[in-house]
Amino acid sequence: MAATLSGSDIAQKVSHLVKKANFILPEDVLNALKNAKNKETSKTAATILEILVNNALLAQKEKIPICQDTGIDVVFIQLGQDLIVEGHLKDAINQGVARGTREGFLRASVCDPITRVNSGDNTPAVIHVEIKPGAELKITVLPKGCGSENMSQLKMLPPSAGLDGIRDFVVECVRLAGPNPCPPGIIGIGIGGTMEMAALLAKKALLRPIGQPNSRNKIASLENQIFETINDLGIGPHGLGGKTTTLSVAIESYPCHIASLPVAVNIQCHAARQTSLLFKDGKWLQESPIPSDDATISMKGLTIADDAINLNLPLDAKQVRSLRAGQWVRLNGWLLTGRDQTHKRLCELINSGQKPPVNLKNQLIYYVGPSPAPPGYVVGAAGPTTSYRMDPYTPTMLREGVLGFMGKGKRSPEVRQAIKEHGAVYLSTIGGAGAYLSKAIKSAKVLAFEDLGPEALYAFEVKDFPAIVINDSLGQDYYEAVSER
Repeated sequence: MAATLSGSDIAQKVSHLVKKANFILPEDVLNALKNAKNKETSKTAATILEILVNNALLAQKEKIPICQDTGIDVVFIQLGQDLIVEGHLKDAINQGVARGTREGFLRASVCDPITRVNSGDNTPAVIHVEIKPGAELKITVLPKGCGSENMSQLKMLPPSAGLDGIRDFVVECVRLAGPNPCPPGIIGIGIGGTMEMAALLAKKALLRPIGQPNSRNKIASLENQIFETINDLGIGPHGLGGKTTTLSVAIESYPCHIASLPVAVNIQCHAARQTSLLFKDGKWLQESPIPSDDATISMKGLTIADDAINLNLPLDAKQVRSLRAGQWVRLNGWLLTGRDQTHKRLCELINSGQKPPVNLKNQLIYYVGPSPAPPGYVVGAAGPTTSYRMDPYTPTMLREGVLGFMGKGKRSPEVRQAIKEHGAVYLSTIGGAGAYLSKAIKSAKVLAFEDLGPEALYAFEVKDFPAIVINDSLGQDYYEAVSER
């Protein structure tokens, strides 16, 4: 029997899902983080996992994003062939994404791939429609942050590679990614089909609840093997060491050509956000449970370590040179922010002989694009972005007198050498903990490039903002030290 659903109703529900997904971490992910924290033997790893749990609880309570990267919205649609949609389905979905982004004070991150001009409302979404029997409609929204998305890979293996080849490829992807995708998260794997089908399967694998193995015993066994091997790498939460590099490994498969073995790896960060609604028998049914929010939120993690060094801003060259890889610091004072487009503009000005709009000498630049501040808030979620994207601009920044950088993930050997030569420092803070870190930001103002939106150049006043020294002025790299251990 046919049923009818209006496009405006779909748009309203998508808007709701976009906000919910960014404010409420799924219960299975939250429980997996809690369980991992209880099993960790590394104090640093356990502390970071505790912060991630508290970040999720804080985001849910205050309705601010779990992570400032509210992602590109990937929307999965299961559409019953007997359901009549009044209006254009994809238009309705994009209207809902735009509305949810605006009403939820979420960051607009979608841009033209060539001009890099931001669409301003996080549209268009990436939409996958699957036709099913019946008159039901299931909508699943997965906001995909690109710190993890950028670490994903696809490879056309020869059939002779077999299960060992699949396992080795997946594990090597995770090893090379290291701290960049904000571990621990979920490793989605697609096997079979064609090139594009394998990639879609890997994305779909991220939707499976943690703890639910593949229905095929042989694939479930491979999931478990890969899970154990990845966690034996010792990368740990945010690449700082520990037993928990991934929370789950999920594989989806599809028949493939006799001559090929496509394998795709889609890495998801610990902010593994998704939520669903089902329209059935004329009613909307909640698919995704909401975790209990009566847990106590602790802010003690902002101190991160009893022996953390107090680091006043702007930076002092002598103190910077005294810092050593692996030390925790508390930042106090004013810092600058800048992502890809701000760095691009600053370097264009400097290289053309013009003065930058701010004095960069002795500054610390935080690689962050905050989400918009809701009413009554200084700033929205404000965690770090992946640092390697700023590598091409870093030598120029150093020559202008910048003494420090802060983000997450690894830097190139060339950048590490430049940091050493200039007596500077690279710090990392806790990726994906945007709600939590926002509590250490006491005021914020745009200084330049306001047209860039979240990529504008801000000044943040911070108090006891936590960070760890990754690359020091002696050329030491803490990620490498952890890896060697």
